[in-house]
Amino acid sequence: MKKIFMFLALANILLAVSFLLTDYFWILFPTSLFILILISMKEKEPTRFHDRLFTFHDISFGTLTGTLLYGLFLTVYLLLKVFPLPLITFVEELYLIVGPSSWWHYVVLVLVIIPGEEVFWRRYLQSKLAERYGMVTGVVAGACLYALAHIWTGNPMLVAAAATAGIAWGALYVWKNSLALVIISHFVFDLWLLVIFPLNF
Repeated sequence: MKKIFMFLALANILLAVSFLLTDYFWILFPTSLFILILISMKEKEPTRFHDRLFTFHDISFGTLTGTLLYGLFLTVYLLLKVFPLPLITFVEELYLIVGPSSWWHYVVLVLVIIPGEEVFWRRYLQSKLAERYGMVTGVVAGACLYALAHIWTGNPMLVAAAATAGIAWGALYVWKNSLALVIISHFVFDLWLLVIFPLNF
């Protein structure tokens, strides 16, 4: 567990620097995730989980779950616009922090950031926690730690969004036993959120 907390502390340092130095976010954040990928890949994964290449089931179910998760976020966003809560500005700030604005941002998002988050937070950290404390605790604790790592943004909506997505993708990883499927789900969710129908209207 000492090693896990050491890597968790490193992840928070890397993400804190990335989120706080916003002018360099799109350089620092992918670099941070690449470092976390390297760390994760060197660690032995619990034997219960295995990786496989993308299959039709991964693509179809990943597309479905990513779309459903986006639908949940869209519903919450519409409710926030209806009720007079001072939270909608945090959603707008979220796009200023993490919204891609150049073509290469999308490239690193797909090739590094999305797989990097799933490799480190689900494949490595959650699996280690689940191996030690059980599946349910592993998913919940992993999602909480994933959310807390976003606290450096100072944006409560991003923290809440990370917690929700962390629970969804963590449970999906345990259920379907496929990192590829979770990566597809994450990709489709981001595709909706950042390209097809961003929640900034």
